[in-house]
Amino acid sequence: MSRALDTIAVLMPLPAKALEKVRSAFKTVHYAPSGPDVPAKRLPAEVWKDVEVLFCDWTGPPKDLELSEVPNLRHVQLPTAGVDGALANSKLVQELAARDPSASSEGPTVSSASGIHVFTIPNWVVGMTIALSQQHHVMARFARDSSRANEQEQQHWADEMEVGPVGKFYNRPLWGRTAGMLGYGALGRETARLLKAHGMRIIAANSTGKASKFEDWTPEGTGDLDGSIPDKYYSVKDEAQFEQFLRDTDVLVCSLPGTPATRHLLDAKKLALLKPEALFLNVGRGTLISSEELLKALESEGLFGAAIDVADPEPLPDGHPLFTHPKCIVTPHLSGHAKGEEVLGAELAIVNAERIRRGETPYNVADLKKGY
Repeated sequence: MSRALDTIAVLMPLPAKALEKVRSAFKTVHYAPSGPDVPAKRLPAEVWKDVEVLFCDWTGPPKDLELSEVPNLRHVQLPTAGVDGALANSKLVQELAARDPSASSEGPTVSSASGIHVFTIPNWVVGMTIALSQQHHVMARFARDSSRANEQEQQHWADEMEVGPVGKFYNRPLWGRTAGMLGYGALGRETARLLKAHGMRIIAANSTGKASKFEDWTPEGTGDLDGSIPDKYYSVKDEAQFEQFLRDTDVLVCSLPGTPATRHLLDAKKLALLKPEALFLNVGRGTLISSEELLKALESEGLFGAAIDVADPEPLPDGHPLFTHPKCIVTPHLSGHAKGEEVLGAELAIVNAERIRRGETPYNVADLKKGY
């Protein structure tokens, strides 16, 4: 059954153009943004009763808002690729997760914004893969280091023996190496497309071990909609298949959500199965591997380098050894922060409202019991 969906509450700051688009798509817009520099403003109870669509930040609806206060709510749109933040912080989302799925087919849906980060996070992966393969971070350290006691050793033009991790330095080309995509959603598919353009062979591990069509939202021209890029698929639920996937991989790219099933799925022993001089990159959730296990893997001879935008724990404590490890690059969960991403998030909220109005299922609906 189609619905009017005339009323939206927007609880995150939007640029003027994005807000204008939202106002053109809904008859009533309650704009009450909150953020680091904007205190949260609680909407009156009579307003919440009319809200049909809610567009909020990564923490989800207001922490104390209950489902009973929004009787007309039909959809919650998040601006993030994951829903774990909303599950941890929002009572309303927790109520939805606890519902009996057979109790009602008319209740509110919750969508992630998976797909809006395909212009940034896959580029981070490609950039870090090249940087690690060519030891850019090591060269930069020689150019910037002022910690050595001997001034002649500070900030100098390093020679090939200094830069090479074991003996003479040489570039490690991507061409002909195998990139293993652990997770094959919007981010994994666009990363695969970009790495294949660099001459890499692509394989993927997912929950089924089979290719699948991508049904959720992604910008036109990006990704791998029919799942045809990987030469081979493996199942993470089959231990033998998963271990073979790791053995076949030179560059492990992880984009899995943070769920009980993915928590500490990897450890040092698992990473030891990768091909010699392998790379590990994680843009999913830090809980995939503990920092202690990653340190163990980096201390081994097998793993050539790692780049992480997420960590366990997160944030990493000040002075953590991963920050200065010569084989590791750490960025503070910023790979997806793109200029104008709020505009894409707002556009997705509008598109999903239009789908609901037509009686269709919104894009990126989360299975809250699974956590993604």
